[in-house]
Amino acid sequence: MPYQYTHQQWLFQPLRRGSSRGMNLALPRHDRLRVAAALVPATLAAILAGYLSSGTGDPGPRIPADPIPAITSASVDYVPATRIVLRVSDGQATAALDDTPAARQFAAMLPLRLTLRGAMGQAKTGQLPHPIDVSVARRVIDPGVAAIYYWPPSGDIGIYYDDLGQTVPPPGMVRLGTVDSGLDAIASAGNRFTVSIDQV
Repeated sequence: MPYQYTHQQWLFQPLRRGSSRGMNLALPRHDRLRVAAALVPATLAAILAGYLSSGTGDPGPRIPADPIPAITSASVDYVPATRIVLRVSDGQATAALDDTPAARQFAAMLPLRLTLRGAMGQAKTGQLPHPIDVSVARRVIDPGVAAIYYWPPSGDIGIYYDDLGQTVPPPGMVRLGTVDSGLDAIASAGNRFTVSIDQV
């Protein structure tokens, strides 16, 4: 039985003298086309594998990534501090309340008329008509001069005009605001006096 060439062997067998170059033209034309078409995928796969293994091919034009937008803070409307005036018989003082839930509750009670008393020579204190909810408020045990505080156990407010180095016991006080003028009028008002508190 004569040896039968496969399509690939026939196509690439060594050229004989006088034969056409590049492809065995003895193969019928339609067979040559079918063999060439069958070899195209394998040839492309070999080229692609060589490109990927070399890593030196031109990757082509790159599409620029979308720029990352800058993160900016949302605008916040400025809330001015609530200002109050404290009037005593011989003068008055002004104060700015803190922007806290406790201070806003105190502002909602105004106007007020309270009886204040001297407390250990450093503050004037008086009881509010009803308590303030301070369940989430920050507590202070070392009060500062010119500050207004709320003492939860008794429901009193205290206006501190001097610092004697004393601290208060737990649970501490809650700051409501700061006196920014006329503190002397409060300090010299006596051990028992009436104060009228209102928003400016």
